[in-house]
Amino acid sequence: MKNLIKSLYRKNKNLALRVAKSVNMEINSSKSPRLKSGTRSKINREISNLISPKNTTKYFDKIPLKDLFNILDKQGVVVLQEDNSEWSGFLTGRKGEAAFDLAPKDSKDSEGAYTPYSNTVMRLTWYKMPSGKYEIVCYLP
Repeated sequence: MKNLIKSLYRKNKNLALRVAKSVNMEINSSKSPRLKSGTRSKINREISNLISPKNTTKYFDKIPLKDLFNILDKQGVVVLQEDNSEWSGFLTGRKGEAAFDLAPKDSKDSEGAYTPYSNTVMRLTWYKMPSGKYEIVCYLP
């Protein structure tokens, strides 16, 4: 039962805590990894260099997800889907925003789920201008 609840915790923390409480089981939530501030700073600096080189706004033909994910990958970070597996998908719309959960690449379990960081996400906002180019804002808070 404990392993089942721990597996559920990686996918839905609130539900796992409620289930554990109902069966009088304690879950140690302090095991969630935390992204180091130095790593967050490096990632934010590289993202900034990508989207606003030399402090000038750069416009993109498409949302540069591959470039953003490569920056994270170099620092050992993976972007997650809702089930805590590696993100796979696309973004749509002329404008939008998303918050992606992140995890250490080495936190993958035998079922393919990662343990997300407890202290950060990747925030991404995009806007497609009349010229057809995208303006994006991206950072890790």
